[in-house]
Amino acid sequence: MKLIKKTIVWILAILNTLFVLAMVTCAYSVYLRPANYPNWSALGMVFPFLVIATLVFLLLWPFIKWKCCAISVIGIISCWSSIRNYCPINLFQDVPDSKSVKILSYNVFMFHGFQEGKTDMVDYILNSKADIVCLQEANGVHKEELFSLLNEVYPYIETGIAFGSGCALLSKFPILSSENIDFGTSSSRCNSYEILVYNDTVKVFNCHLESYKLNDDDKQIYKQIVKSSVPIHKNSQAEDTLNIKEGIWWLEGKLAKANAARSIQAEKLDSTINITKNKYIILCGDFNDSPISYVHKTLTKQLKDAYTESGNGPGWSYNQNGMYFRIDHILISDSFNSYNAKVDKYGQESDHYPIFCTLEMR
Repeated sequence: MKLIKKTIVWILAILNTLFVLAMVTCAYSVYLRPANYPNWSALGMVFPFLVIATLVFLLLWPFIKWKCCAISVIGIISCWSSIRNYCPINLFQDVPDSKSVKILSYNVFMFHGFQEGKTDMVDYILNSKADIVCLQEANGVHKEELFSLLNEVYPYIETGIAFGSGCALLSKFPILSSENIDFGTSSSRCNSYEILVYNDTVKVFNCHLESYKLNDDDKQIYKQIVKSSVPIHKNSQAEDTLNIKEGIWWLEGKLAKANAARSIQAEKLDSTINITKNKYIILCGDFNDSPISYVHKTLTKQLKDAYTESGNGPGWSYNQNGMYFRIDHILISDSFNSYNAKVDKYGQESDHYPIFCTLEMR
């Protein structure tokens, strides 16, 4: 009986160690440049599952052999920075009483709901009480009518149409200038603006980085992998199928290509921010990448994540196809304090949820 118990303990300890090693590998994969190591670039996507497995072991060990808790504890300590980036906890926050600005970032999916005659999304933006709104995919056939409605609350609007961009900025403060940061692709955009806020100039970057370009079949493959369903249907034809391993490799190829392109865009954006002379800098947008990624690591070299500083929980901002990740972000310079960052689980007109926070200018 003792031999059986000892064997079980050893098996569980080995499994726990393997999960911890995998978790640490995923956490530190953010230092690998996807342009050079594309096949390793998607490891951050499985990080939360490994954290959950590690926590399960941590809860299990006190009932089996409490000393083995050290395996999970060492893993959690080693990955604490990544865990906090992914799922921060910030309770009992103060509310700024002076020189505060509310920022809203929202991928509006070409105002799909508005094109169907609905104005819920427009009403949400108008009632958000945000001072500065950064929109992505803010184009479509009704954009002129739409921006005229938004102009009721936001007297300063830069649609980025001159740059062929779907990025737009709405502001209650004067927009002094705007320019385009060219990524050399038609699917990725970034506009920068200088805004006069309380007699200080704030530099705002609004970006939409390279998308994974997953079609409906790709998303269906992902859902089937998560559900561990076999066979996996590659498309609508039932005879064209994949096993789980083939399905993972199929998606990995698409993810690697997008991650490589996005890493180069992030580096260019980081270089642009590096030469920016403004004291106050805000970077908003749809990064198409989670907090556990090379892109997020690159863009937080000089800026800090407002959600990490003042948000709570994982804050999933993508809301379709079981792909629960926070890929929309608000990054800020050290001259700001962040308060009450939140991903608002509002509506289904877009495949993204809006993210907002209040910033105090120091």
